[in-house]
Amino acid sequence: DPSIPAPEAVTGVKVGERHWYHHEIVRYLNTLADASPRIVSLGEHAKSYGGRVLISYAISSPENLARLDEFKAARAAIIDPNADLELSEQPAVLHMMYSVHGNEPSGANATPLVAYYLAATTDENLLSQLENVIIIFNPMLNPDGLDRFANWTNAHRGINPSNDPNDREHTEAIPNGRTNYYWFDLNRDWLPHQHPESRGRLALFHEWKPNVQLDFHEQGSNSNFFFMPGKPERTNPLTPDINQVLTAKIGEYHAQAFDAEGIRFFTEEGYDDFFMGKGSTYPDLFGTVGILFEQPSSRGAVQDTVNGKLTFPFSISNQFRASLSSIKATAALKDNLLAYQRNFYTERKRKRGYYLASAEGDPTRLQEFVRILRGHQIEVEALTADVTAEGKTFKAGETIAIPLDQPQATYLETLWREQLEFEENVFYDVSTWTLPWAFNLSHTRDAVTNAKTEAMSTSVDDDESKLGQSAIGYLIDWRDSASPALLYDLLEAGANVRVATAPFTALTTSEGSVNFGYGTLFLAPKLQESIPQPVLSLLAEAQAEGLAIYPAASSYTPEGIDLGSRAFDVLSLPKVLMVTGPGTSAYGTGEIWHLLDRRLDMPLTMVDSNRLSRVNLDDYTHVIMTTPVRLEGVSKQLESFIKDGGILWAQGASTVAWAADAGLATATWRETAEQVRKDSLQTAIERGDEALSQAELLPARKPFATASDEYAFTLVRGSILQGNLDISHPLGFGYASEALAVFRTTNRFMNPSDNAYSSPVVYTDSPLLSGYMSTENQTLAANSAGLVVNQVGKGAVILSLDSTTFRAFWWGSQRLLVNGIFFGSLLEEPR
Repeated sequence: DPSIPAPEAVTGVKVGERHWYHHEIVRYLNTLADASPRIVSLGEHAKSYGGRVLISYAISSPENLARLDEFKAARAAIIDPNADLELSEQPAVLHMMYSVHGNEPSGANATPLVAYYLAATTDENLLSQLENVIIIFNPMLNPDGLDRFANWTNAHRGINPSNDPNDREHTEAIPNGRTNYYWFDLNRDWLPHQHPESRGRLALFHEWKPNVQLDFHEQGSNSNFFFMPGKPERTNPLTPDINQVLTAKIGEYHAQAFDAEGIRFFTEEGYDDFFMGKGSTYPDLFGTVGILFEQPSSRGAVQDTVNGKLTFPFSISNQFRASLSSIKATAALKDNLLAYQRNFYTERKRKRGYYLASAEGDPTRLQEFVRILRGHQIEVEALTADVTAEGKTFKAGETIAIPLDQPQATYLETLWREQLEFEENVFYDVSTWTLPWAFNLSHTRDAVTNAKTEAMSTSVDDDESKLGQSAIGYLIDWRDSASPALLYDLLEAGANVRVATAPFTALTTSEGSVNFGYGTLFLAPKLQESIPQPVLSLLAEAQAEGLAIYPAASSYTPEGIDLGSRAFDVLSLPKVLMVTGPGTSAYGTGEIWHLLDRRLDMPLTMVDSNRLSRVNLDDYTHVIMTTPVRLEGVSKQLESFIKDGGILWAQGASTVAWAADAGLATATWRETAEQVRKDSLQTAIERGDEALSQAELLPARKPFATASDEYAFTLVRGSILQGNLDISHPLGFGYASEALAVFRTTNRFMNPSDNAYSSPVVYTDSPLLSGYMSTENQTLAANSAGLVVNQVGKGAVILSLDSTTFRAFWWGSQRLLVNGIFFGSLLEEPR
């Protein structure tokens, strides 16, 4: 149809000529929506941290679009067992999502071409398909990352682009375009939906309840095109068999399209359907069929591969081809897909009872947990009477109750599930994701049938209480996850804030006698001064948002330390530097940046690793490292910083090992049987005992084909371990329980400190809560240390093997890092 403008006519840039930017794609698609009766804009469903809008579109026949609201309303009826709906009269809904990873841009760059073709086509077969399908068109899921990569590749190519894989165009700097603004992998954010892009697309998914969801990606340049099904042995056990049957049927249409052009592809290997938090797996537990596409990446204009020169236009053409074959498949299988979706909900097994969960003293953490559940359309209720279950008492008013008998019971099950046995020991992503453990909630593992509940409000009640007056000062409950942000604001305002290093009972003007634990904050007036009004305003605002703040009635306490005790340590404003850039992990540093910037509302200085030696560390209180920096002079520089009172947070096994090797800290490791064998072999060789070394210490011969599986057995790809936390240690302040669930991704295990007081987190003697871990690794993990503190001069080195804020949703352990930032001056080792 010549009346429909082509991409170049609107933007002046041909598809594939260079990498398109977010604003160019949006501009063109909005132009198409104005010009074509087959496309309508659904409006903005999210805005990225970088301020880029995410807009989705509906594409179908004009007749279907005229009834769009009607069809949208029918989506809810399809999953309602009591609704009377004639499925044959409904179109299938196809959700097409492109480039959740910004440096996998062929998907997003294909969308102008796909949309143009659908708007301008006169092909009767395709027009017939559009009569049976409504496409929800999501042209890019990660606009910040997409533009970051477009800026990189467009700026590093000349008029004669280099096809050498070593060229700068093909080797991005860190952070690269894969991630979002805060360097998170948005394709791992479906489950926790911590970021605005994810929250928007999740709402869109549940609004339209698609029958098929497409997830367009790129992979290594030397591969061939991939489409689902994935490796059968690594399918999630909750995924219905019919889902995989339909996936295979859809795959037949892709095979026809690619075979017709002589383009090689593969299926059923490499990728899986196990972790239910990715774009192609999440829908499988909602009656939708998720499909993953992986196009070999040119990572720029053109690149040499084992298959020949791979160009960006060719990459785009394959994503275009897969888009059209998906429409054809969805139209042809419409009745099967609609029936499957309805049966998924009407024929599910009904279960009785409730899961219970609470977060003692931390309503903020529990509210975030509820927000995540509701984002998945999971119903949550409030407990109205105390219940004792599984040896724990759950209190009314502090406990949520999640009914098992609800439409989204299947996804609730995967969030609550603990799995220790697996058909496969190889995982494309993590092996477990038990949500109540991520939040370190006190919860029931099984259903409770005697709980009394009521509907839970979907909004936070406004607290109109006034901040009481006190000449003594104010006590702030550190257990609440909202307290750290307030503490930073108070310190920045110059307030006199102290922290309790022992528990006590205080008299308050608002609640009478109140028990307070380790880490309680005490805001007191300075000598011969009153608390400034701006500081009181900060307290009042925090209290109005639900934070527990108590005006003290007296410095005398009925029990424990008095408010004038030297056991209240004065706190100072932290100034934190984090090492980023070359050689570091964008994921690890991004998690910490997001925590400080978004949750603590405090600034963070980020310094590239290759500049660290030129920075005066005297200006900072803390240095955070998630990756070793093996540059000349850095270890000496850090040693001086620490001895003068600085705090080094060394996170990750490689960083901990580097800190120990550099003489900054002491860490000893547990050895595997293979490591012991190698050590013994080396000793035997050094002693000249060749007979022993050859006969007894060499490894047994094994088949070559088993090597990858043998190696996989040794890995820890995301498991949950039970830690025992010293809540009297400054790093344990604010925790209500010694039980702490820690997310583990390394197979190195550290011994506790020689100082009996300096291992605040030690794993239990049977630590595996959920996930895959070999028997040998479980033995090594038992009673090993997760967190060790070394005092060095006036400062300290904190050795943390694990990420304390994994993917921004491991709220249960993020307080460890927060405590390290605010209470670093309290880390002197007892003698």
